Amino acid sequence: MMLYPENTDDPRARFPGLQWKYSREQVALMSSFEAKAAGALAEENMKKIGITWVSFEGEQIEYRPPTPGKHYSLIVAATWEKVRQNPEVKKVLLSTGDLILRPDHHQEPNAPAAWRYYEILMTIRAEMRKPKFE
Repeated sequence: MMLYPENTDDPRARFPGLQWKYSREQVALMSSFEAKAAGALAEENMKKIGITWVSFEGEQIEYRPPTPGKHYSLIVAATWEKVRQNPEVKKVLLSTGDLILRPDHHQEPNAPAAWRYYEILMTIRAEMRKPKFE
């Protein structure tokens, strides 16, 4: 959803002749393949206007940085909250033991760190196993 304009003041919303199929609020309610498809549409728009950033709370954040940055930190924080707020997710993640998690789809060879959710989940799992976590 960060690919979509936040409001009417967002430069992406004001670009002449560009149509956004969904609002940010609509994308926030999506999941799985529906959200992925909405993101692909937004990325097409971003290419048309030459923008390489997303936004969060009014701040422009580079979307594909070569090293983990603000976008990565937001994704990690959101993933932690998903685990904290859903005991079943925590249970399933811990039940994977020492398994090396892999993506459930093909990713580009040098996908940004923020897209490597399986690595983020393994890091969270390792942190949860430490005695201080509980």
